[in-house]
Amino acid sequence: MVGAGTKQALLHLGNYQFINMLGMDSESWGLSYKGTIWHGGQSRQYTEPFYEKATIIAVDLNLYDGTIAFYKNGHNLGVAFTGLNKVGVPLYPIVSSTTAETELQLGMRSCRFMSLQEQCLYTVLQHLVDKVHIDSLPLPGFIRGQLKEF
Repeated sequence: MVGAGTKQALLHLGNYQFINMLGMDSESWGLSYKGTIWHGGQSRQYTEPFYEKATIIAVDLNLYDGTIAFYKNGHNLGVAFTGLNKVGVPLYPIVSSTTAETELQLGMRSCRFMSLQEQCLYTVLQHLVDKVHIDSLPLPGFIRGQLKEF
């Protein structure tokens, strides 16, 4: 689940009732162990279910592109959500599972903020159809070289 939703957990519904809060509102995004992704109370199939022991799920929250992608055992499952750079509230990646005998380990990896130069290079690349056109840009050779390596 990503996001700090404003709705409160419905803890008063009684014993043994499962309450799915994964992606229950417009402020949360999540991946279920059943392979479905959730947002705004809606779900869709995203990947195969992962019931196996020792499965490692990672969340890649890319604030530059505004995307969330998930990884299973180091394999990129593809972009699950887009438009997160327009949300306007803090986002907090969370992974949860309700499968029996699930073990979760928390860790964090982050990247440094891009420098202004890197942001400019990234912006230029976003507007190119492909890198073949870099040599035709009216830029100094040094910058064209950096664009090719970026």
